[in-house]
Amino acid sequence: MPYLFYLAYGEGQFGATASGVFLGIAGLVIGCVAFVLLSYKAYPADQE
Repeated sequence: MPYLFYLAYGEGQFGATASGVFLGIAGLVIGCVAFVLLSYKAYPADQE
């Protein structure tokens, strides 16, 4: 992971932006998956 940041920093603004966008999308996907899993587990508890 640190090598990816080093490579992006060395390549300039485009590399840094690409890394930022990738990390942002990855974080968003992880957040959505976590929210869906929590909702799925909480739903039967609400029905009972």
